[in-house]
Amino acid sequence: MAELVAVFLFIGVVAYAVLGGADFGAGFWDLIAGGAKRGREPRHLIDVSLAPVWEANHTWLIYCLVVLWTGFPSAFAAITTTLYIPLLLALLGIVLRGAGFAFRKATVRTEEQRLYGAAFALSSVLTPYCFGAIAGGLASGRVPTAGNGDAISSWVNPSSILGGVLAVLACSYVAATYLTVEALHRDDDKLYRYYRDRAIAAGAVTGAVSIAGIFVLQADSPRLFDRLSGPALPLVVLAAVGGLVGLALLWAKRTVGTRVAAAGAVALVIVGWGVAQTPYLLGTHLSITEAAAPNASLAVVVGVAIVAGLLIVPSLLLLFRLSGRGVVGVGDRPFRGGVRQGERGSGEGMTEGEGRAAGRGGRSGAAEADRSDAAKAGRDAGVGLTKGARSTGAKTARTPAAPLDPSGVQGQPHRWVPYVLCAGAVTATAVAGARATRPDARWYRELNTPDWQPPPWAFGAVWTPLYASIAVAGGRALNAARGPRRKALAGEFAANLALNAGWSNLFFRLRSPLAGLVGTLLLDASNLRLLTRVARTDRKAAVILLPYAAWCAYATCLNASIVARNHEPRHRGPLKS
Repeated sequence: MAELVAVFLFIGVVAYAVLGGADFGAGFWDLIAGGAKRGREPRHLIDVSLAPVWEANHTWLIYCLVVLWTGFPSAFAAITTTLYIPLLLALLGIVLRGAGFAFRKATVRTEEQRLYGAAFALSSVLTPYCFGAIAGGLASGRVPTAGNGDAISSWVNPSSILGGVLAVLACSYVAATYLTVEALHRDDDKLYRYYRDRAIAAGAVTGAVSIAGIFVLQADSPRLFDRLSGPALPLVVLAAVGGLVGLALLWAKRTVGTRVAAAGAVALVIVGWGVAQTPYLLGTHLSITEAAAPNASLAVVVGVAIVAGLLIVPSLLLLFRLSGRGVVGVGDRPFRGGVRQGERGSGEGMTEGEGRAAGRGGRSGAAEADRSDAAKAGRDAGVGLTKGARSTGAKTARTPAAPLDPSGVQGQPHRWVPYVLCAGAVTATAVAGARATRPDARWYRELNTPDWQPPPWAFGAVWTPLYASIAVAGGRALNAARGPRRKALAGEFAANLALNAGWSNLFFRLRSPLAGLVGTLLLDASNLRLLTRVARTDRKAAVILLPYAAWCAYATCLNASIVARNHEPRHRGPLKS
């Protein structure tokens, strides 16, 4: 149970690093944007990008603090009584940053705007540095088990300085990538080049500092160095690959996958740090099980975390989706989520003129003109207004769509074809996974598994309905999609099923829980992407896929616990408290 709570805690850390880190990085680019005239356009893009989401991203910080002090109270006490200076500085930075960001937009005098802007920008650099310094102090074992460690050397040391600098650089890289994609969405080529160059520069500098940091860790944090070059090495390599892919996509002016690659690179670095620290919370001592609260408290934490995830995560996804469409926020960004001309279906989305034409009968010539224009627009856009609604002003009614021209539907498969194809693909996936799975193998039976792992028979009982749900959701979504969207959705399903079958081969054929963990993390990312695509086409199909995504997330937690329990740590011995 303690390992499961630790996984939930680390999920919050990763989410805050990726989402909140982008906000902090935007403040860094605000700081070096130049004077009022030269930096007006870059700062305006930062304002319209951050305004809808900057407060919501700090939800993850509150989540992490609550899980830490409830699930691991002794570790929380040791951290807060030793690293209280950087914690207070980070808290002060968050408050000043929020106040500066809010007041800068509300003031009209240039002097006041500069003051609040400076507070926002400087605190956006101070806060991630302090968080990185805290991580360095924990990883290097400078926080005693009993707490009350050295208030200065615990966060002013080579590992902490390296962690703080890397935190600022990583946040800057993610923010510049996000802003580059935002500029592309706004069709602003000038800002695209502006932030693209800065993203590439930030990525290059981050890579260089990371390479130099290897020697720092080898001298100052030998256990962390050994673990990063051992069990966590695949994650570090994948992070580097993700960063390079993100930079290549930026250069190619691609919006699809660019933010995912950049965020994935940073997330993999954080996960690699977590794997390197396992099984300790304080770097070289105080293990997860030793610091854990009683099982009753841990069970409550798990339940609350699951409920909070079900309530908060969909809300945040909706907020980001609306923000990306331009529905919420400030600035002059056009509404991108509406229905375009020529893409409306029968009876969908009347314009204001159409509403007047349908709701006002027997009016003057101006109203007649409105009705005439609305009827023409309705015919052109495929809006089915009945003849009576146009001529008498009666309430509009959705009429059955006119029979389609057979020549226009040639090549469209019957509705049962996608279901058959999805069922066949899912069956092949299940067979491939079952052939690779060997739960009776000796090496697997000798693994140290957590007590919350289900019995072997439960996996078959759960996966059978889950595979059926994938086939049903896939058939529904492919039937609802058309043209290039259908091809993209089919490719997304194929990639997801390939990752699903690949996990069994990574875990059982390679006999590597760590390789299996990498596979489940990739599968979770694919699930998130698949849910997003399916929800745009058929929301009911996305709901059908939710249990599958939830079970895969649980399997990731289970796999991570097995990795943590079956790796012998290599270090020079625990630090005495």
